[in-house]
Amino acid sequence: MKDKIIYIRGVGVIGWPLAGLFLSLKKFLPEIKIAIESYKINAENIYHLDHLSKMGAVLVETNLNEASKWKEFENVQSEKEIRKSSAVVLDCSPPGVAEKRMSEYTKENFPNCKAFIAQGSEHKFGKQLLFPDNTEILENTVDLFFHVSTCNTHTLASILRVFKSIQVKISNVDFVIIRRDADMAKNDPHVTGPLFQFPEGAHGTHHARLLSELFRTVNQSYSVTSSAMTVNSPYMHITRFRIELEKEIRKEEILKSINNDPLLSLTSQVSSNMIFSSGR
Repeated sequence: MKDKIIYIRGVGVIGWPLAGLFLSLKKFLPEIKIAIESYKINAENIYHLDHLSKMGAVLVETNLNEASKWKEFENVQSEKEIRKSSAVVLDCSPPGVAEKRMSEYTKENFPNCKAFIAQGSEHKFGKQLLFPDNTEILENTVDLFFHVSTCNTHTLASILRVFKSIQVKISNVDFVIIRRDADMAKNDPHVTGPLFQFPEGAHGTHHARLLSELFRTVNQSYSVTSSAMTVNSPYMHITRFRIELEKEIRKEEILKSINNDPLLSLTSQVSSNMIFSSGR
């Protein structure tokens, strides 16, 4: 295999920043090339594709995007070439697309690929994966398909991680997720007012179910319920939680646990737009 390629399919809300992240870290990945596939190329996405190309990305040409016809791109390769050298495929396409593609993700089509990874909406796309809570499932695995947990599952798991690190047993957990409606990078319409989400079972909304499914991959279980509502905001989700513990712990222990977790931080800001502007 001449090159080792991370093949990112879909360069939208997820694929675009993901490609940029990998390209910004390329000095740490000298043997890796980043290939990006846009479903179509048009006046709306040409600029960020051009930027990623100038950062060093290889643009993948398909029958639909006809990438070689665009003079802006410095490096274009055929889909057939990229498939041969792909070490990992990250399918960042809109919800439902990756699941439909599972039949084409074979050793015959991708002879050197070690893993196919999709976003959290692709529930049937292999095991759920969330760093660092269940990445031990990657050790000595023969699985090829994984889907990265949703943003809300990341949040809920991180809240539980605070208490797990203190080694206190968790009795019951209840979450309320107040969701933003349209992502800043999308042209989706906003809701006109607060919109409540109906529960899907005794656990409440799907957020509790996905969290429970995540921890089952590492033989852990919690009594978790959740509810959710969507508000007219493009910024960030807010999560209210109530956690019952089997013994009392001190506030200082919680703060220490948060400060010791490199993926968590504290802020004195209380407005989501301020946190959004500094954090995202």
